[in-house]
Amino acid sequence: MDVAWENFLETIAGLLSKALTDKETEKVIAGFNNFQQRLQRLSSHNLQRLNLEITHSAKPVDKCKHEGKTCSQNVTRGFFKTWVIAYVLKYLIGVLPALLTGKVFKNPGILKKGGGSDTVGFAFFLSSFISAYKAVLCTMRYYRPDHKGDRLNAFVAGSVAGLTLLLDNNKSRRTALTLYLFTRSLQFGSSYAMKKWAEQRDAKRAVNRQALRNNADYPGQTQKLVTKNGWDDVLAKVLSASAATILMSLTASVNLYSCVIEPDAMPKSYWNFIMQHSGLPQKFGPMFPSLVDTFRSQYHILKELPGGMEYIGIPAGISSKDFVAENISPNIATLIPSHLHHDFQLCALLHPLTPCTGHALDVLTGEFGRAVKMYGTLNFIVTLVFQNKKLVTNPKEVAYRYVKSTLRSCLFLTVYVLGAFYTPCLLRRLLKKETLFIYLFNGILSGLAVLIEAPGRQMELALYCLPRALETAWKLLLKRGLVRNIRHGDIALFSASMGVLMTLYQNDQSVINKHYLTVLTRIFGRN
Repeated sequence: MDVAWENFLETIAGLLSKALTDKETEKVIAGFNNFQQRLQRLSSHNLQRLNLEITHSAKPVDKCKHEGKTCSQNVTRGFFKTWVIAYVLKYLIGVLPALLTGKVFKNPGILKKGGGSDTVGFAFFLSSFISAYKAVLCTMRYYRPDHKGDRLNAFVAGSVAGLTLLLDNNKSRRTALTLYLFTRSLQFGSSYAMKKWAEQRDAKRAVNRQALRNNADYPGQTQKLVTKNGWDDVLAKVLSASAATILMSLTASVNLYSCVIEPDAMPKSYWNFIMQHSGLPQKFGPMFPSLVDTFRSQYHILKELPGGMEYIGIPAGISSKDFVAENISPNIATLIPSHLHHDFQLCALLHPLTPCTGHALDVLTGEFGRAVKMYGTLNFIVTLVFQNKKLVTNPKEVAYRYVKSTLRSCLFLTVYVLGAFYTPCLLRRLLKKETLFIYLFNGILSGLAVLIEAPGRQMELALYCLPRALETAWKLLLKRGLVRNIRHGDIALFSASMGVLMTLYQNDQSVINKHYLTVLTRIFGRN
């Protein structure tokens, strides 16, 4: 800028010199020089003052990332907003089934009970959790302003906020929340690990391509450099393709074993769900508990005996009714038709009304009908809620997808139940022995039924079963004395899970399922 000013003034001076005398010219030039120096002083002073004013008037850069509100406003608004939403949702969840079934008209007290202390307490826990997370995250950012990313900040904030689970007095709900979030932290953590592994393999391939390029010496020729996939690429592809199936089979193995052999280790609600879909409670009514207890008792007796039909089978020429009445339970024998003969004792106790083939057909037809009632209703509600606009503009497509999805899910559940309750009959004939393997392998086979479902639903189904399998497996280990409960262990697991989830949410959102990312954003906001 100084050079421009000098050139400008010299040009004016040159022009004036042609019109003025030498003496006058000297005066003019001296005046211009004084004027130039004064302008430079003023310009430098003004620039310094302007820069100082801009520095003072500029809004300081926030260390936190919540726009439009201060940290205290962010925490306070988060608390009250979450409390109201949590209270309303919890109240609706508690009251809606009674409204749909009409129970509320017979017992109006349900409406008052739905908004009682449990609902208030749950809303207080959730609002405290959200506000604690926001407060700790802001505090961490204040004391660590030069951090790279929010990994440590988010992990500490999520872990500390997780301690608010102590405010929820409902122990079963605490366990359910802990296992659910632990499952999701495993899911998204695994996705993050797979992402980093893929980046590492890509970098390795890039190095290999560069090495090939450096070693290739063909002047004037275009060469195509190809790097073959390594064993790690093959393994990653196999894991990605089969993860849902493997997980579903493992969880089904644990759940179905416990359901039949050790039901006391399984959550009662989930045990009831599986048994309702087996059709046994509907068939035998009040006799069902006795039938299940007798089956388990006889299993423990037979598994200690050597293999062979003479130990686990029912002799030819003797009806199942007579054999069971004489050797197992006269009470249970009253359920068995007089003419029926089962080859194996436990087959007579598992399906006393039909032979094995009839049992398989009964499961297929009966469970498909039960699945239609469940999935038909569920998919109908989901369609109305999430596709109501499309239902108006393109009803044929929505109806087609509804029917296809419902039938597909019904077939999945039918095959799952068939594998669970018919596979033991087949393995019994093959092994001629009652073993633990039978009641673990039937779950592995049943889990393969998830392949019938749409690829996008396979992992979700496996993750739905995983928390139940984890809880059941822990209780089975407790019964055997292999582990022991730790006081407030659920709090520690919940805190660690939230630390992992929040770390990924703040820094690596690409590894989080789109649906859950939307939920997390609505709950925690854009921090």
